[in-house]
Amino acid sequence: MRCLLMFLIMINIIIPLYAQENSNQVDNKDELLDLFVGDWEGNATAYFPREEGREERKEIITVHAKKILKDTYIHCSSDWKNTKGGERQLEIFWNYDHHSEKYEILFLYDNWPGKVNYQLDYDLEKRTLNGYDTFTASGGVAAKEKVIWQISEDGNEIKSTEYNHYETDPEDYWAKSFEFVWRKK
Repeated sequence: MRCLLMFLIMINIIIPLYAQENSNQVDNKDELLDLFVGDWEGNATAYFPREEGREERKEIITVHAKKILKDTYIHCSSDWKNTKGGERQLEIFWNYDHHSEKYEILFLYDNWPGKVNYQLDYDLEKRTLNGYDTFTASGGVAAKEKVIWQISEDGNEIKSTEYNHYETDPEDYWAKSFEFVWRKK
């Protein structure tokens, strides 16, 4: 009887605790953004699929991310250095909106007067944040942007890939336009 009791305790208490401690899953929606906090370095590539002959732009990235505004936002301050000598700064603000149950991101650039702001859903199984934005491409063409942020199992690498679809493109055509990887220092 004691053995059976011990066995039941182990199954119902110890094993679930062990599984919870060793899981890389994020239970709390706000906890996911905590993975962004820290210092990062990485690289980026801008692609120009609709500009034949235009060379890809390569950049080296450094990022410092911290919690702000009573820990409701993650502020990622980043420097981007073009391998040809150009530099730019990009401020990224993340938060989780409990009303819409979506993640939100805001990009502010020092070399572009606009801002990019959109919502993302989290796919727990794939460990990706996925979102869409709309914009107007050169020549006044309406376009959409699809963004996928992939978080590694250990949380030490984040990869972001952007795809664009112009209203003049074939229905299923999404051209890769930008990609970067951050690695935790």
